[in-house]
Amino acid sequence: MNNYAVFVQNADKSYGARQVLQNFNMQVLKGSIYGLLGASGCGKTTLLSCIAGRKKLDAGSIWVVGGEPGSEESGVPGPRVGYMPQDIALVGEFSVKGAVYYFGKIFNMPEKKINERYEFLKNILDLPPDDRMIKNCSGGQQRRVSFAAAMVHEPELLILDEPTVGLDPVLRDSIWNHLVELAHKHNTAIIITTHYIEEARQADRIGLMRGGRLLAEDSPDRLLIAYNTDSLEEVFLKLSQKQEDGAFGDPNNPPDVQDNGRIQSAYSETSIALSDLGHRSTDMLTKLSEPNKKKKQKRAYTINKHHIKALMWKNYLQYFKNTAGLLFNLMFAILEMLAFLNAIGGDIKSIGIGVVNSEHMMDTCNRYLRQNTAIPHGFVDCDFHQLSCRFLEDMEDPMIKKVYYDNLESAFEGTSHGAVVGVMYFSENFTDAFQKRLEKGNSVDNETLSLSEIQVWLDMSNRQIGQTLKFKLLSLFLDFQKSLINDCNLFEKLADIPIDFNYEYGNDKTTFTVFMIPGVLITIMFFLGTTMTSSIMIQDRLEGVWDRSIVAGVSSVEIVLTHFITQFIIICIQVIEVMIITFLFYKIEYVGNIALITFMVVLQGVCGMVFGFWISIISENHNMANIIATGTFYPIILLCGLVWPLEGQPTVLRFISKCLPFTVAIESLRNVMRKGWGVVNLDVLNGIGISLAWIVGLSIISILLVKRKR
Repeated sequence: MNNYAVFVQNADKSYGARQVLQNFNMQVLKGSIYGLLGASGCGKTTLLSCIAGRKKLDAGSIWVVGGEPGSEESGVPGPRVGYMPQDIALVGEFSVKGAVYYFGKIFNMPEKKINERYEFLKNILDLPPDDRMIKNCSGGQQRRVSFAAAMVHEPELLILDEPTVGLDPVLRDSIWNHLVELAHKHNTAIIITTHYIEEARQADRIGLMRGGRLLAEDSPDRLLIAYNTDSLEEVFLKLSQKQEDGAFGDPNNPPDVQDNGRIQSAYSETSIALSDLGHRSTDMLTKLSEPNKKKKQKRAYTINKHHIKALMWKNYLQYFKNTAGLLFNLMFAILEMLAFLNAIGGDIKSIGIGVVNSEHMMDTCNRYLRQNTAIPHGFVDCDFHQLSCRFLEDMEDPMIKKVYYDNLESAFEGTSHGAVVGVMYFSENFTDAFQKRLEKGNSVDNETLSLSEIQVWLDMSNRQIGQTLKFKLLSLFLDFQKSLINDCNLFEKLADIPIDFNYEYGNDKTTFTVFMIPGVLITIMFFLGTTMTSSIMIQDRLEGVWDRSIVAGVSSVEIVLTHFITQFIIICIQVIEVMIITFLFYKIEYVGNIALITFMVVLQGVCGMVFGFWISIISENHNMANIIATGTFYPIILLCGLVWPLEGQPTVLRFISKCLPFTVAIESLRNVMRKGWGVVNLDVLNGIGISLAWIVGLSIISILLVKRKR
């Protein structure tokens, strides 16, 4: 009984409504080759994944080289098994030699031993040059490297999923000869799937599989004799036709392959009566498992330093040997900050405004003397001349570009054509009316008031430009009034509005850029962490590197931990980059503790990293991940208060906004930067606390999803 390497009993496995394995039984002896044959989609890869411990059965049992896959006494996942999946499952940035060395390091093989095995496998498999990158190898070359990686540690059980696809026939024959030698001379159990059914004649035993069922299991020679043919393809065709006709009562006990009611073992050890097969299978599994009943428990999650070292090396290659990825990681944060700092918050320049001055022609305005526009006499009286010209001169500002028109009609036409964004009109008696307005006070008539006004029409289709121009004109007119009063020897403060503004934090010179900086720093780091993590995790999963490493004995905890360390280092580098650009080169003002500011930005990078991990789990591919990442970006940006204040949102939506990853964090960082608040302040702690809550919550959800997917 101890000669069995794999024992599968009554295995069932479904994906939703589709049943992949149905009451499946299989036995593989040590020192033998088992060929599992069947068309694509029949369940071969799923079965091998269950044997390797990467998937769990819905029902039934599997015993592999010492115990159930995943149990402490089993070497699966672990060094007792060598696994070559159907996909290449190697990092594209690996060199040929590096790919083999990676798995050797996972198995803690001495450097000398890895080198010996590599040289041996290089000759057997005709591997490409040592330094050629995997992504630059042909499909057949990649498969040979993948084959070598599975055999580097000389495992007890070798699981090979389509290892010879796309290989030269001579090389396929050489590989099969080596497998036969491994099985018969080194007592290695080998399970191999192949599309080339006829090449499986060298197997000791083959299983013909279709639709999740085992149609027959015996030696190739006995199957050929039983079906009176010299082609295994013909055997498979006949069995498939019988299955279609419903000829199999029990699909695992085909009645045609028998000798006086008995199936002869392919290993010439024993014979098992057909009627006793199910009973004996149960007895075998019970006896094989009996010695380990007391010890049977799930393998504890431990951190293996050799695994960590190998994984960190793999991550280094993935991140830093990929030139495009490296440039993206290092330069994207810089480009984002430079784009913001140079494009946002600068003074608006050259806004065109049409001017119609009915009081003076443009050429006469150019000849007036400024000192003669306001002439004081008496105690409070002052004579005004050509005030429209003086105001137009005071309007000299980089923001405003004056465009003169002869009449209002042509000025409005300029607005309709987009030449200007507003029209300013001075009446014919503007100066006289303005002086009467000041002198007569309450007794002034409405017509005089109307003539004393500077009339302005604005194009508010662009609200930002319109509002900015409106504010600038009001500010310029206030300065104009102050200069007039000063020339008239009156108190300048009489022209001020009767409200005295003081500033507890900051001042009225604080720019929009300074206001936006906290939100920009946090959002850039959050979504950089998201895209970077989701991309690399999906790449690992789709390439099969994750699964293959776990079959080799690496735990999911170790994989996630090493990714976290690697990406945390990159996040720290990115944060240093944006902090240097923001506060050193562009000298953005801050009054808070720079260490606390840095910590809060790094924390958002970590939060984005965990968010990206969650996205990578629920996404089937890179396209889906990109859609989710970009799809969440826009609503979060709109709701976080960066575009519009939270106070402008409905109460329910405001509550939702404050629960988002960085809404409160942005305000907390702004309080640190602009108010100098410390970590003991409750508003600052709220931002840090919500970020930590998202990190912990998403981590727990992601772990549960990973377990559920198995």
